[in-house]
Amino acid sequence: MPGRKQTEQPEQKYVLSRRMMMAGLFSGLYSVASVSTARAGSAIPAPLIVAGVAESQCGQWASLLAPILADELQYASAFPLTTTTGWDGVTGANLFDTQQEQATPPAGLMVPGTAILAALAGDSRVHYDYQRWVPTFLSHQPTVVVGKAALHRSVASILKGQPLRVGVSRYTGPELPTLLALDLLGMRPLPLTGFGTAEAALQALRAGTVDVIQLPFDVDFSGRMAALQEDGFLPLFSNAPANSPFLRQGLPLDFNTVFTQERHRTPNALLYQAWSATATATAIKAGLMLPILSLPATVAQWRHASQIAAASHDLKAHARDENQIVLTGSACTSAYATMMPDLSVVLALRRWLAFNVPRWRDAPLAPAAAQQHAD
Repeated sequence: MPGRKQTEQPEQKYVLSRRMMMAGLFSGLYSVASVSTARAGSAIPAPLIVAGVAESQCGQWASLLAPILADELQYASAFPLTTTTGWDGVTGANLFDTQQEQATPPAGLMVPGTAILAALAGDSRVHYDYQRWVPTFLSHQPTVVVGKAALHRSVASILKGQPLRVGVSRYTGPELPTLLALDLLGMRPLPLTGFGTAEAALQALRAGTVDVIQLPFDVDFSGRMAALQEDGFLPLFSNAPANSPFLRQGLPLDFNTVFTQERHRTPNALLYQAWSATATATAIKAGLMLPILSLPATVAQWRHASQIAAASHDLKAHARDENQIVLTGSACTSAYATMMPDLSVVLALRRWLAFNVPRWRDAPLAPAAAQQHAD
């Protein structure tokens, strides 16, 4: 039937891409054709595509990595950096994909996890397949959900049957794991768009325009949270795994722990797996990727060079200044695999969005929220 063929094509493409990516990650079987490889001793390396401007997180990490990687890979000069526009990395990721057919393709891609988040959500702008990338370096920083009352108090008494207004940049933006988590907790999240920065979200929370916001667990978090607590706001949970190393740095309770306390069981729904994938993607501030058709020796060289770079003084200092953790080697591979859930999980996420986005758009706004949304 014609209708059935149309629905099977994206599933078949997804399964094929997943098999290819897993082969690249775990078996090291790569094709020799159409590869972007490091040529030891070459005078001028191919450029690195940076999915962002020079001042972005990706731009900053790329500028630190380029000379160290070139030195470890025995190039005579640092990797040239080709920066791109766009706040979420989609433009740069698309460019990296289209330039793979050039005679001299880019050496690699520096991209934020929001580009992976866009692909998971089915964003129409996405023309790349992130499962055809091989990660060698990831910088990681979780997010924290902040609201008026702690969730371990009665959820029913907090909500009183009313939608929970959540300040977000856009419906499928970095706040998506927060919306999923609140939905899994049985709340009724109603995202209000237009809050693209932490400052805008904080202002809306204090003004009563929204009930919940998401903040990065960055160097400013402690100061922001201290000021918010004076106004009666508390961290509700963090979009982080239960074993996050940030827990030793004062990160609030992870979502899995809060869910277990509230529901008296562990989460196991498809949407929980979608939360895990989107939370991991949101936490990735910058990732260095190679095309999946890279030679095994090339991947091994880049992974080793990334580990050397991560141990350098400049990169360790930058990670500390930004309150981020660098992942290389097996930790990098494991984190990236979290962002490649089964097809059933991806379809569940997209069905959830397809059902909720029209309802969110048509929801009546309170006067204060309507005014802020118009701005």
